[in-house]
Amino acid sequence: MTTTFARSLDEALTALAESAAAGAKPVVVSGGTLCVPAMVRGELDAADVVDLGRTGLNTLAVGSVIELGALVSYQQVISSPRVRAELPLLHRMASGITGGIQIRNQGTLVGALCAARPQSDALAVLVALQAEAVVVSASGTRTAPVADLLVSPGTTHLAADELVAGLRIPACLHGTGYVKLKFAESSWPVVTAAAVQDRVVLGGVAGTPQVVPLPSRREVRAAVVDHLDALPTEHRWADLRAPWAYRRRVAPEIAARAVELAEEAR
Repeated sequence: MTTTFARSLDEALTALAESAAAGAKPVVVSGGTLCVPAMVRGELDAADVVDLGRTGLNTLAVGSVIELGALVSYQQVISSPRVRAELPLLHRMASGITGGIQIRNQGTLVGALCAARPQSDALAVLVALQAEAVVVSASGTRTAPVADLLVSPGTTHLAADELVAGLRIPACLHGTGYVKLKFAESSWPVVTAAAVQDRVVLGGVAGTPQVVPLPSRREVRAAVVDHLDALPTEHRWADLRAPWAYRRRVAPEIAARAVELAEEAR
């Protein structure tokens, strides 16, 4: 295994391109809180590793659009008064991130996106906020909605020579709400729900976040039940924490609580 500690984005992209051209499966490390333990456990097979830690992609800029580099940590999100004011949903999620202070200081939103784990704290929130990923390679740059990048558990629409350099999220001053269910402080969530305007986005019930349009705020539970019952069996998510039937049972209530919080925040 070859590890490149890139000192710039261009150096990282060159290493990715060379690895991909050789037919390898490079792994990009930002915070490393997910992929490094997975490599140690042998769950992630990495021929080449490209570490972004020295590339300076840790900037957070707040305007009409909030821009976060690939190395922006949850703690940076928590510590930003502008994010708290203009993206309260993102701030709320980051403040309660699973894993405590170490994950808050080292874990990144981009890392969570690229890991594409259904049980993630972050994915449903990013989809609810209509976040866009800035995807770069040696041949150019493209933007893609986060919702379109997520394919299935652990899989994204990223080519072997591409990486996510950052996220762009429209400022959201409307009422929003976020609720998650988990069984212990350090455990992954079982179900998450992010409510924004006329939709609620569920995490932990399928391989990718599920957007549930809400015909009215009073019909949250019914809308969630109808959506989940229509999910193809192969897309329903279960793991050691809970079977899908349990997730289906609790998701309507978690969604309703998130919508209630959004109403209170208006």
